[in-house]
Amino acid sequence: MKLRTLMPAVLAAFSTTAFAANVELYGIVDAYVQVYNGGNGTVVDLGSGGKAGSRWGIKGTENLGGGNSVFFRLENGFMLDNGTNSPATGGDGYAFQRETVLGVKGGWGALSFGRQYTLNFGGIAQFDAFGCSLGSTINNFMAPAPYIPSNHVSGINGLSGIDNMTRRDNSIIYESPKFGGLVMSAMVSLGEQKKLNRVTQELSSEQSNKLGNTYAVQAVYRSGALGVGLTYTYQNLAGFAPNNFRTINAHESLYNLGASYDFGVTKLYGNLIYRQGSKAVDRNANPNLMVYSVSAKTPLMGGYLLNGFAFLKNNTTDDSNAWNISARYDYPLSKRSTIYGGAAYMHNDDNVNYTINGGGGSSSAPDTKIGKSPWTVFVGLSHAF
Repeated sequence: MKLRTLMPAVLAAFSTTAFAANVELYGIVDAYVQVYNGGNGTVVDLGSGGKAGSRWGIKGTENLGGGNSVFFRLENGFMLDNGTNSPATGGDGYAFQRETVLGVKGGWGALSFGRQYTLNFGGIAQFDAFGCSLGSTINNFMAPAPYIPSNHVSGINGLSGIDNMTRRDNSIIYESPKFGGLVMSAMVSLGEQKKLNRVTQELSSEQSNKLGNTYAVQAVYRSGALGVGLTYTYQNLAGFAPNNFRTINAHESLYNLGASYDFGVTKLYGNLIYRQGSKAVDRNANPNLMVYSVSAKTPLMGGYLLNGFAFLKNNTTDDSNAWNISARYDYPLSKRSTIYGGAAYMHNDDNVNYTINGGGGSSSAPDTKIGKSPWTVFVGLSHAF
């Protein structure tokens, strides 16, 4: 009898607390089937996270008064095809590998802490018609591609291929309020690593305040149909994570200029990215890259037609350029469900094997042979809750 009386009270109390704190459970489930050929034969593959990475999360806010509020977001990625955690977003070592964010915001801006998307990734994705999902030509150059002598040629995100410059742990981000359409942001991600011995390059027992650190600044201006963004990122690569470069002066710099313009009949997007590697490590493993991309989003028959083209120029390593082209059509079945389908083609030079990737936290693409040019045709379904 007591249990019957107690349970409604507990549920009512929980509901009241959740409502007061404005807590929300949300997520996306996304799966696609593709026919893929990467030079190893044609295969049929079931993937997770094409239009958007499959995920579930909890987010909430609390009003502090005076225009200020606290917010949080805990988000986990998973593979719909096999039920495991998303390897592309950290794998099994994280409880919430996509995001763990706590922050405070008000009329003065927003300050957040935790594992967060980098300004570099955000600066690229918002000026890509695909938002760095399946079919995004610039997204295919995020991850590294093997190079015959050193086994690595960097992508835009660096060398590890595991969230190196998409998300960063131990990060602090400040975002300003709007000033006539201009928003400015700054980020620091703390490496929290031990110092390196300058002679042996081995880790010492002392803590370092700079090894593995990442710093970034960004300015985005929007007015009517026009959007322009500029992002600069500096990353110290020394130490264990994220690249395992035991070289004190190893670093990289990323410069990204993005723009978009809505013509009404279509919206055009563009990115120009320059990645400057340091000479402190193997230059084939840490090269200078230039990436150009253009994409479009066009309303068509109740849905959207997305098209993209991107070219990667490796200024350090011979025969390591690549380009790719794609098209995808998204058709909403409802406010929460979308069916999509498309095709993509990647041309690789002799020493690289860039692949065609899905959205963040997607299944890994089938293997692509070095020097081969993969293609894919796909169809998928995405549902948000």
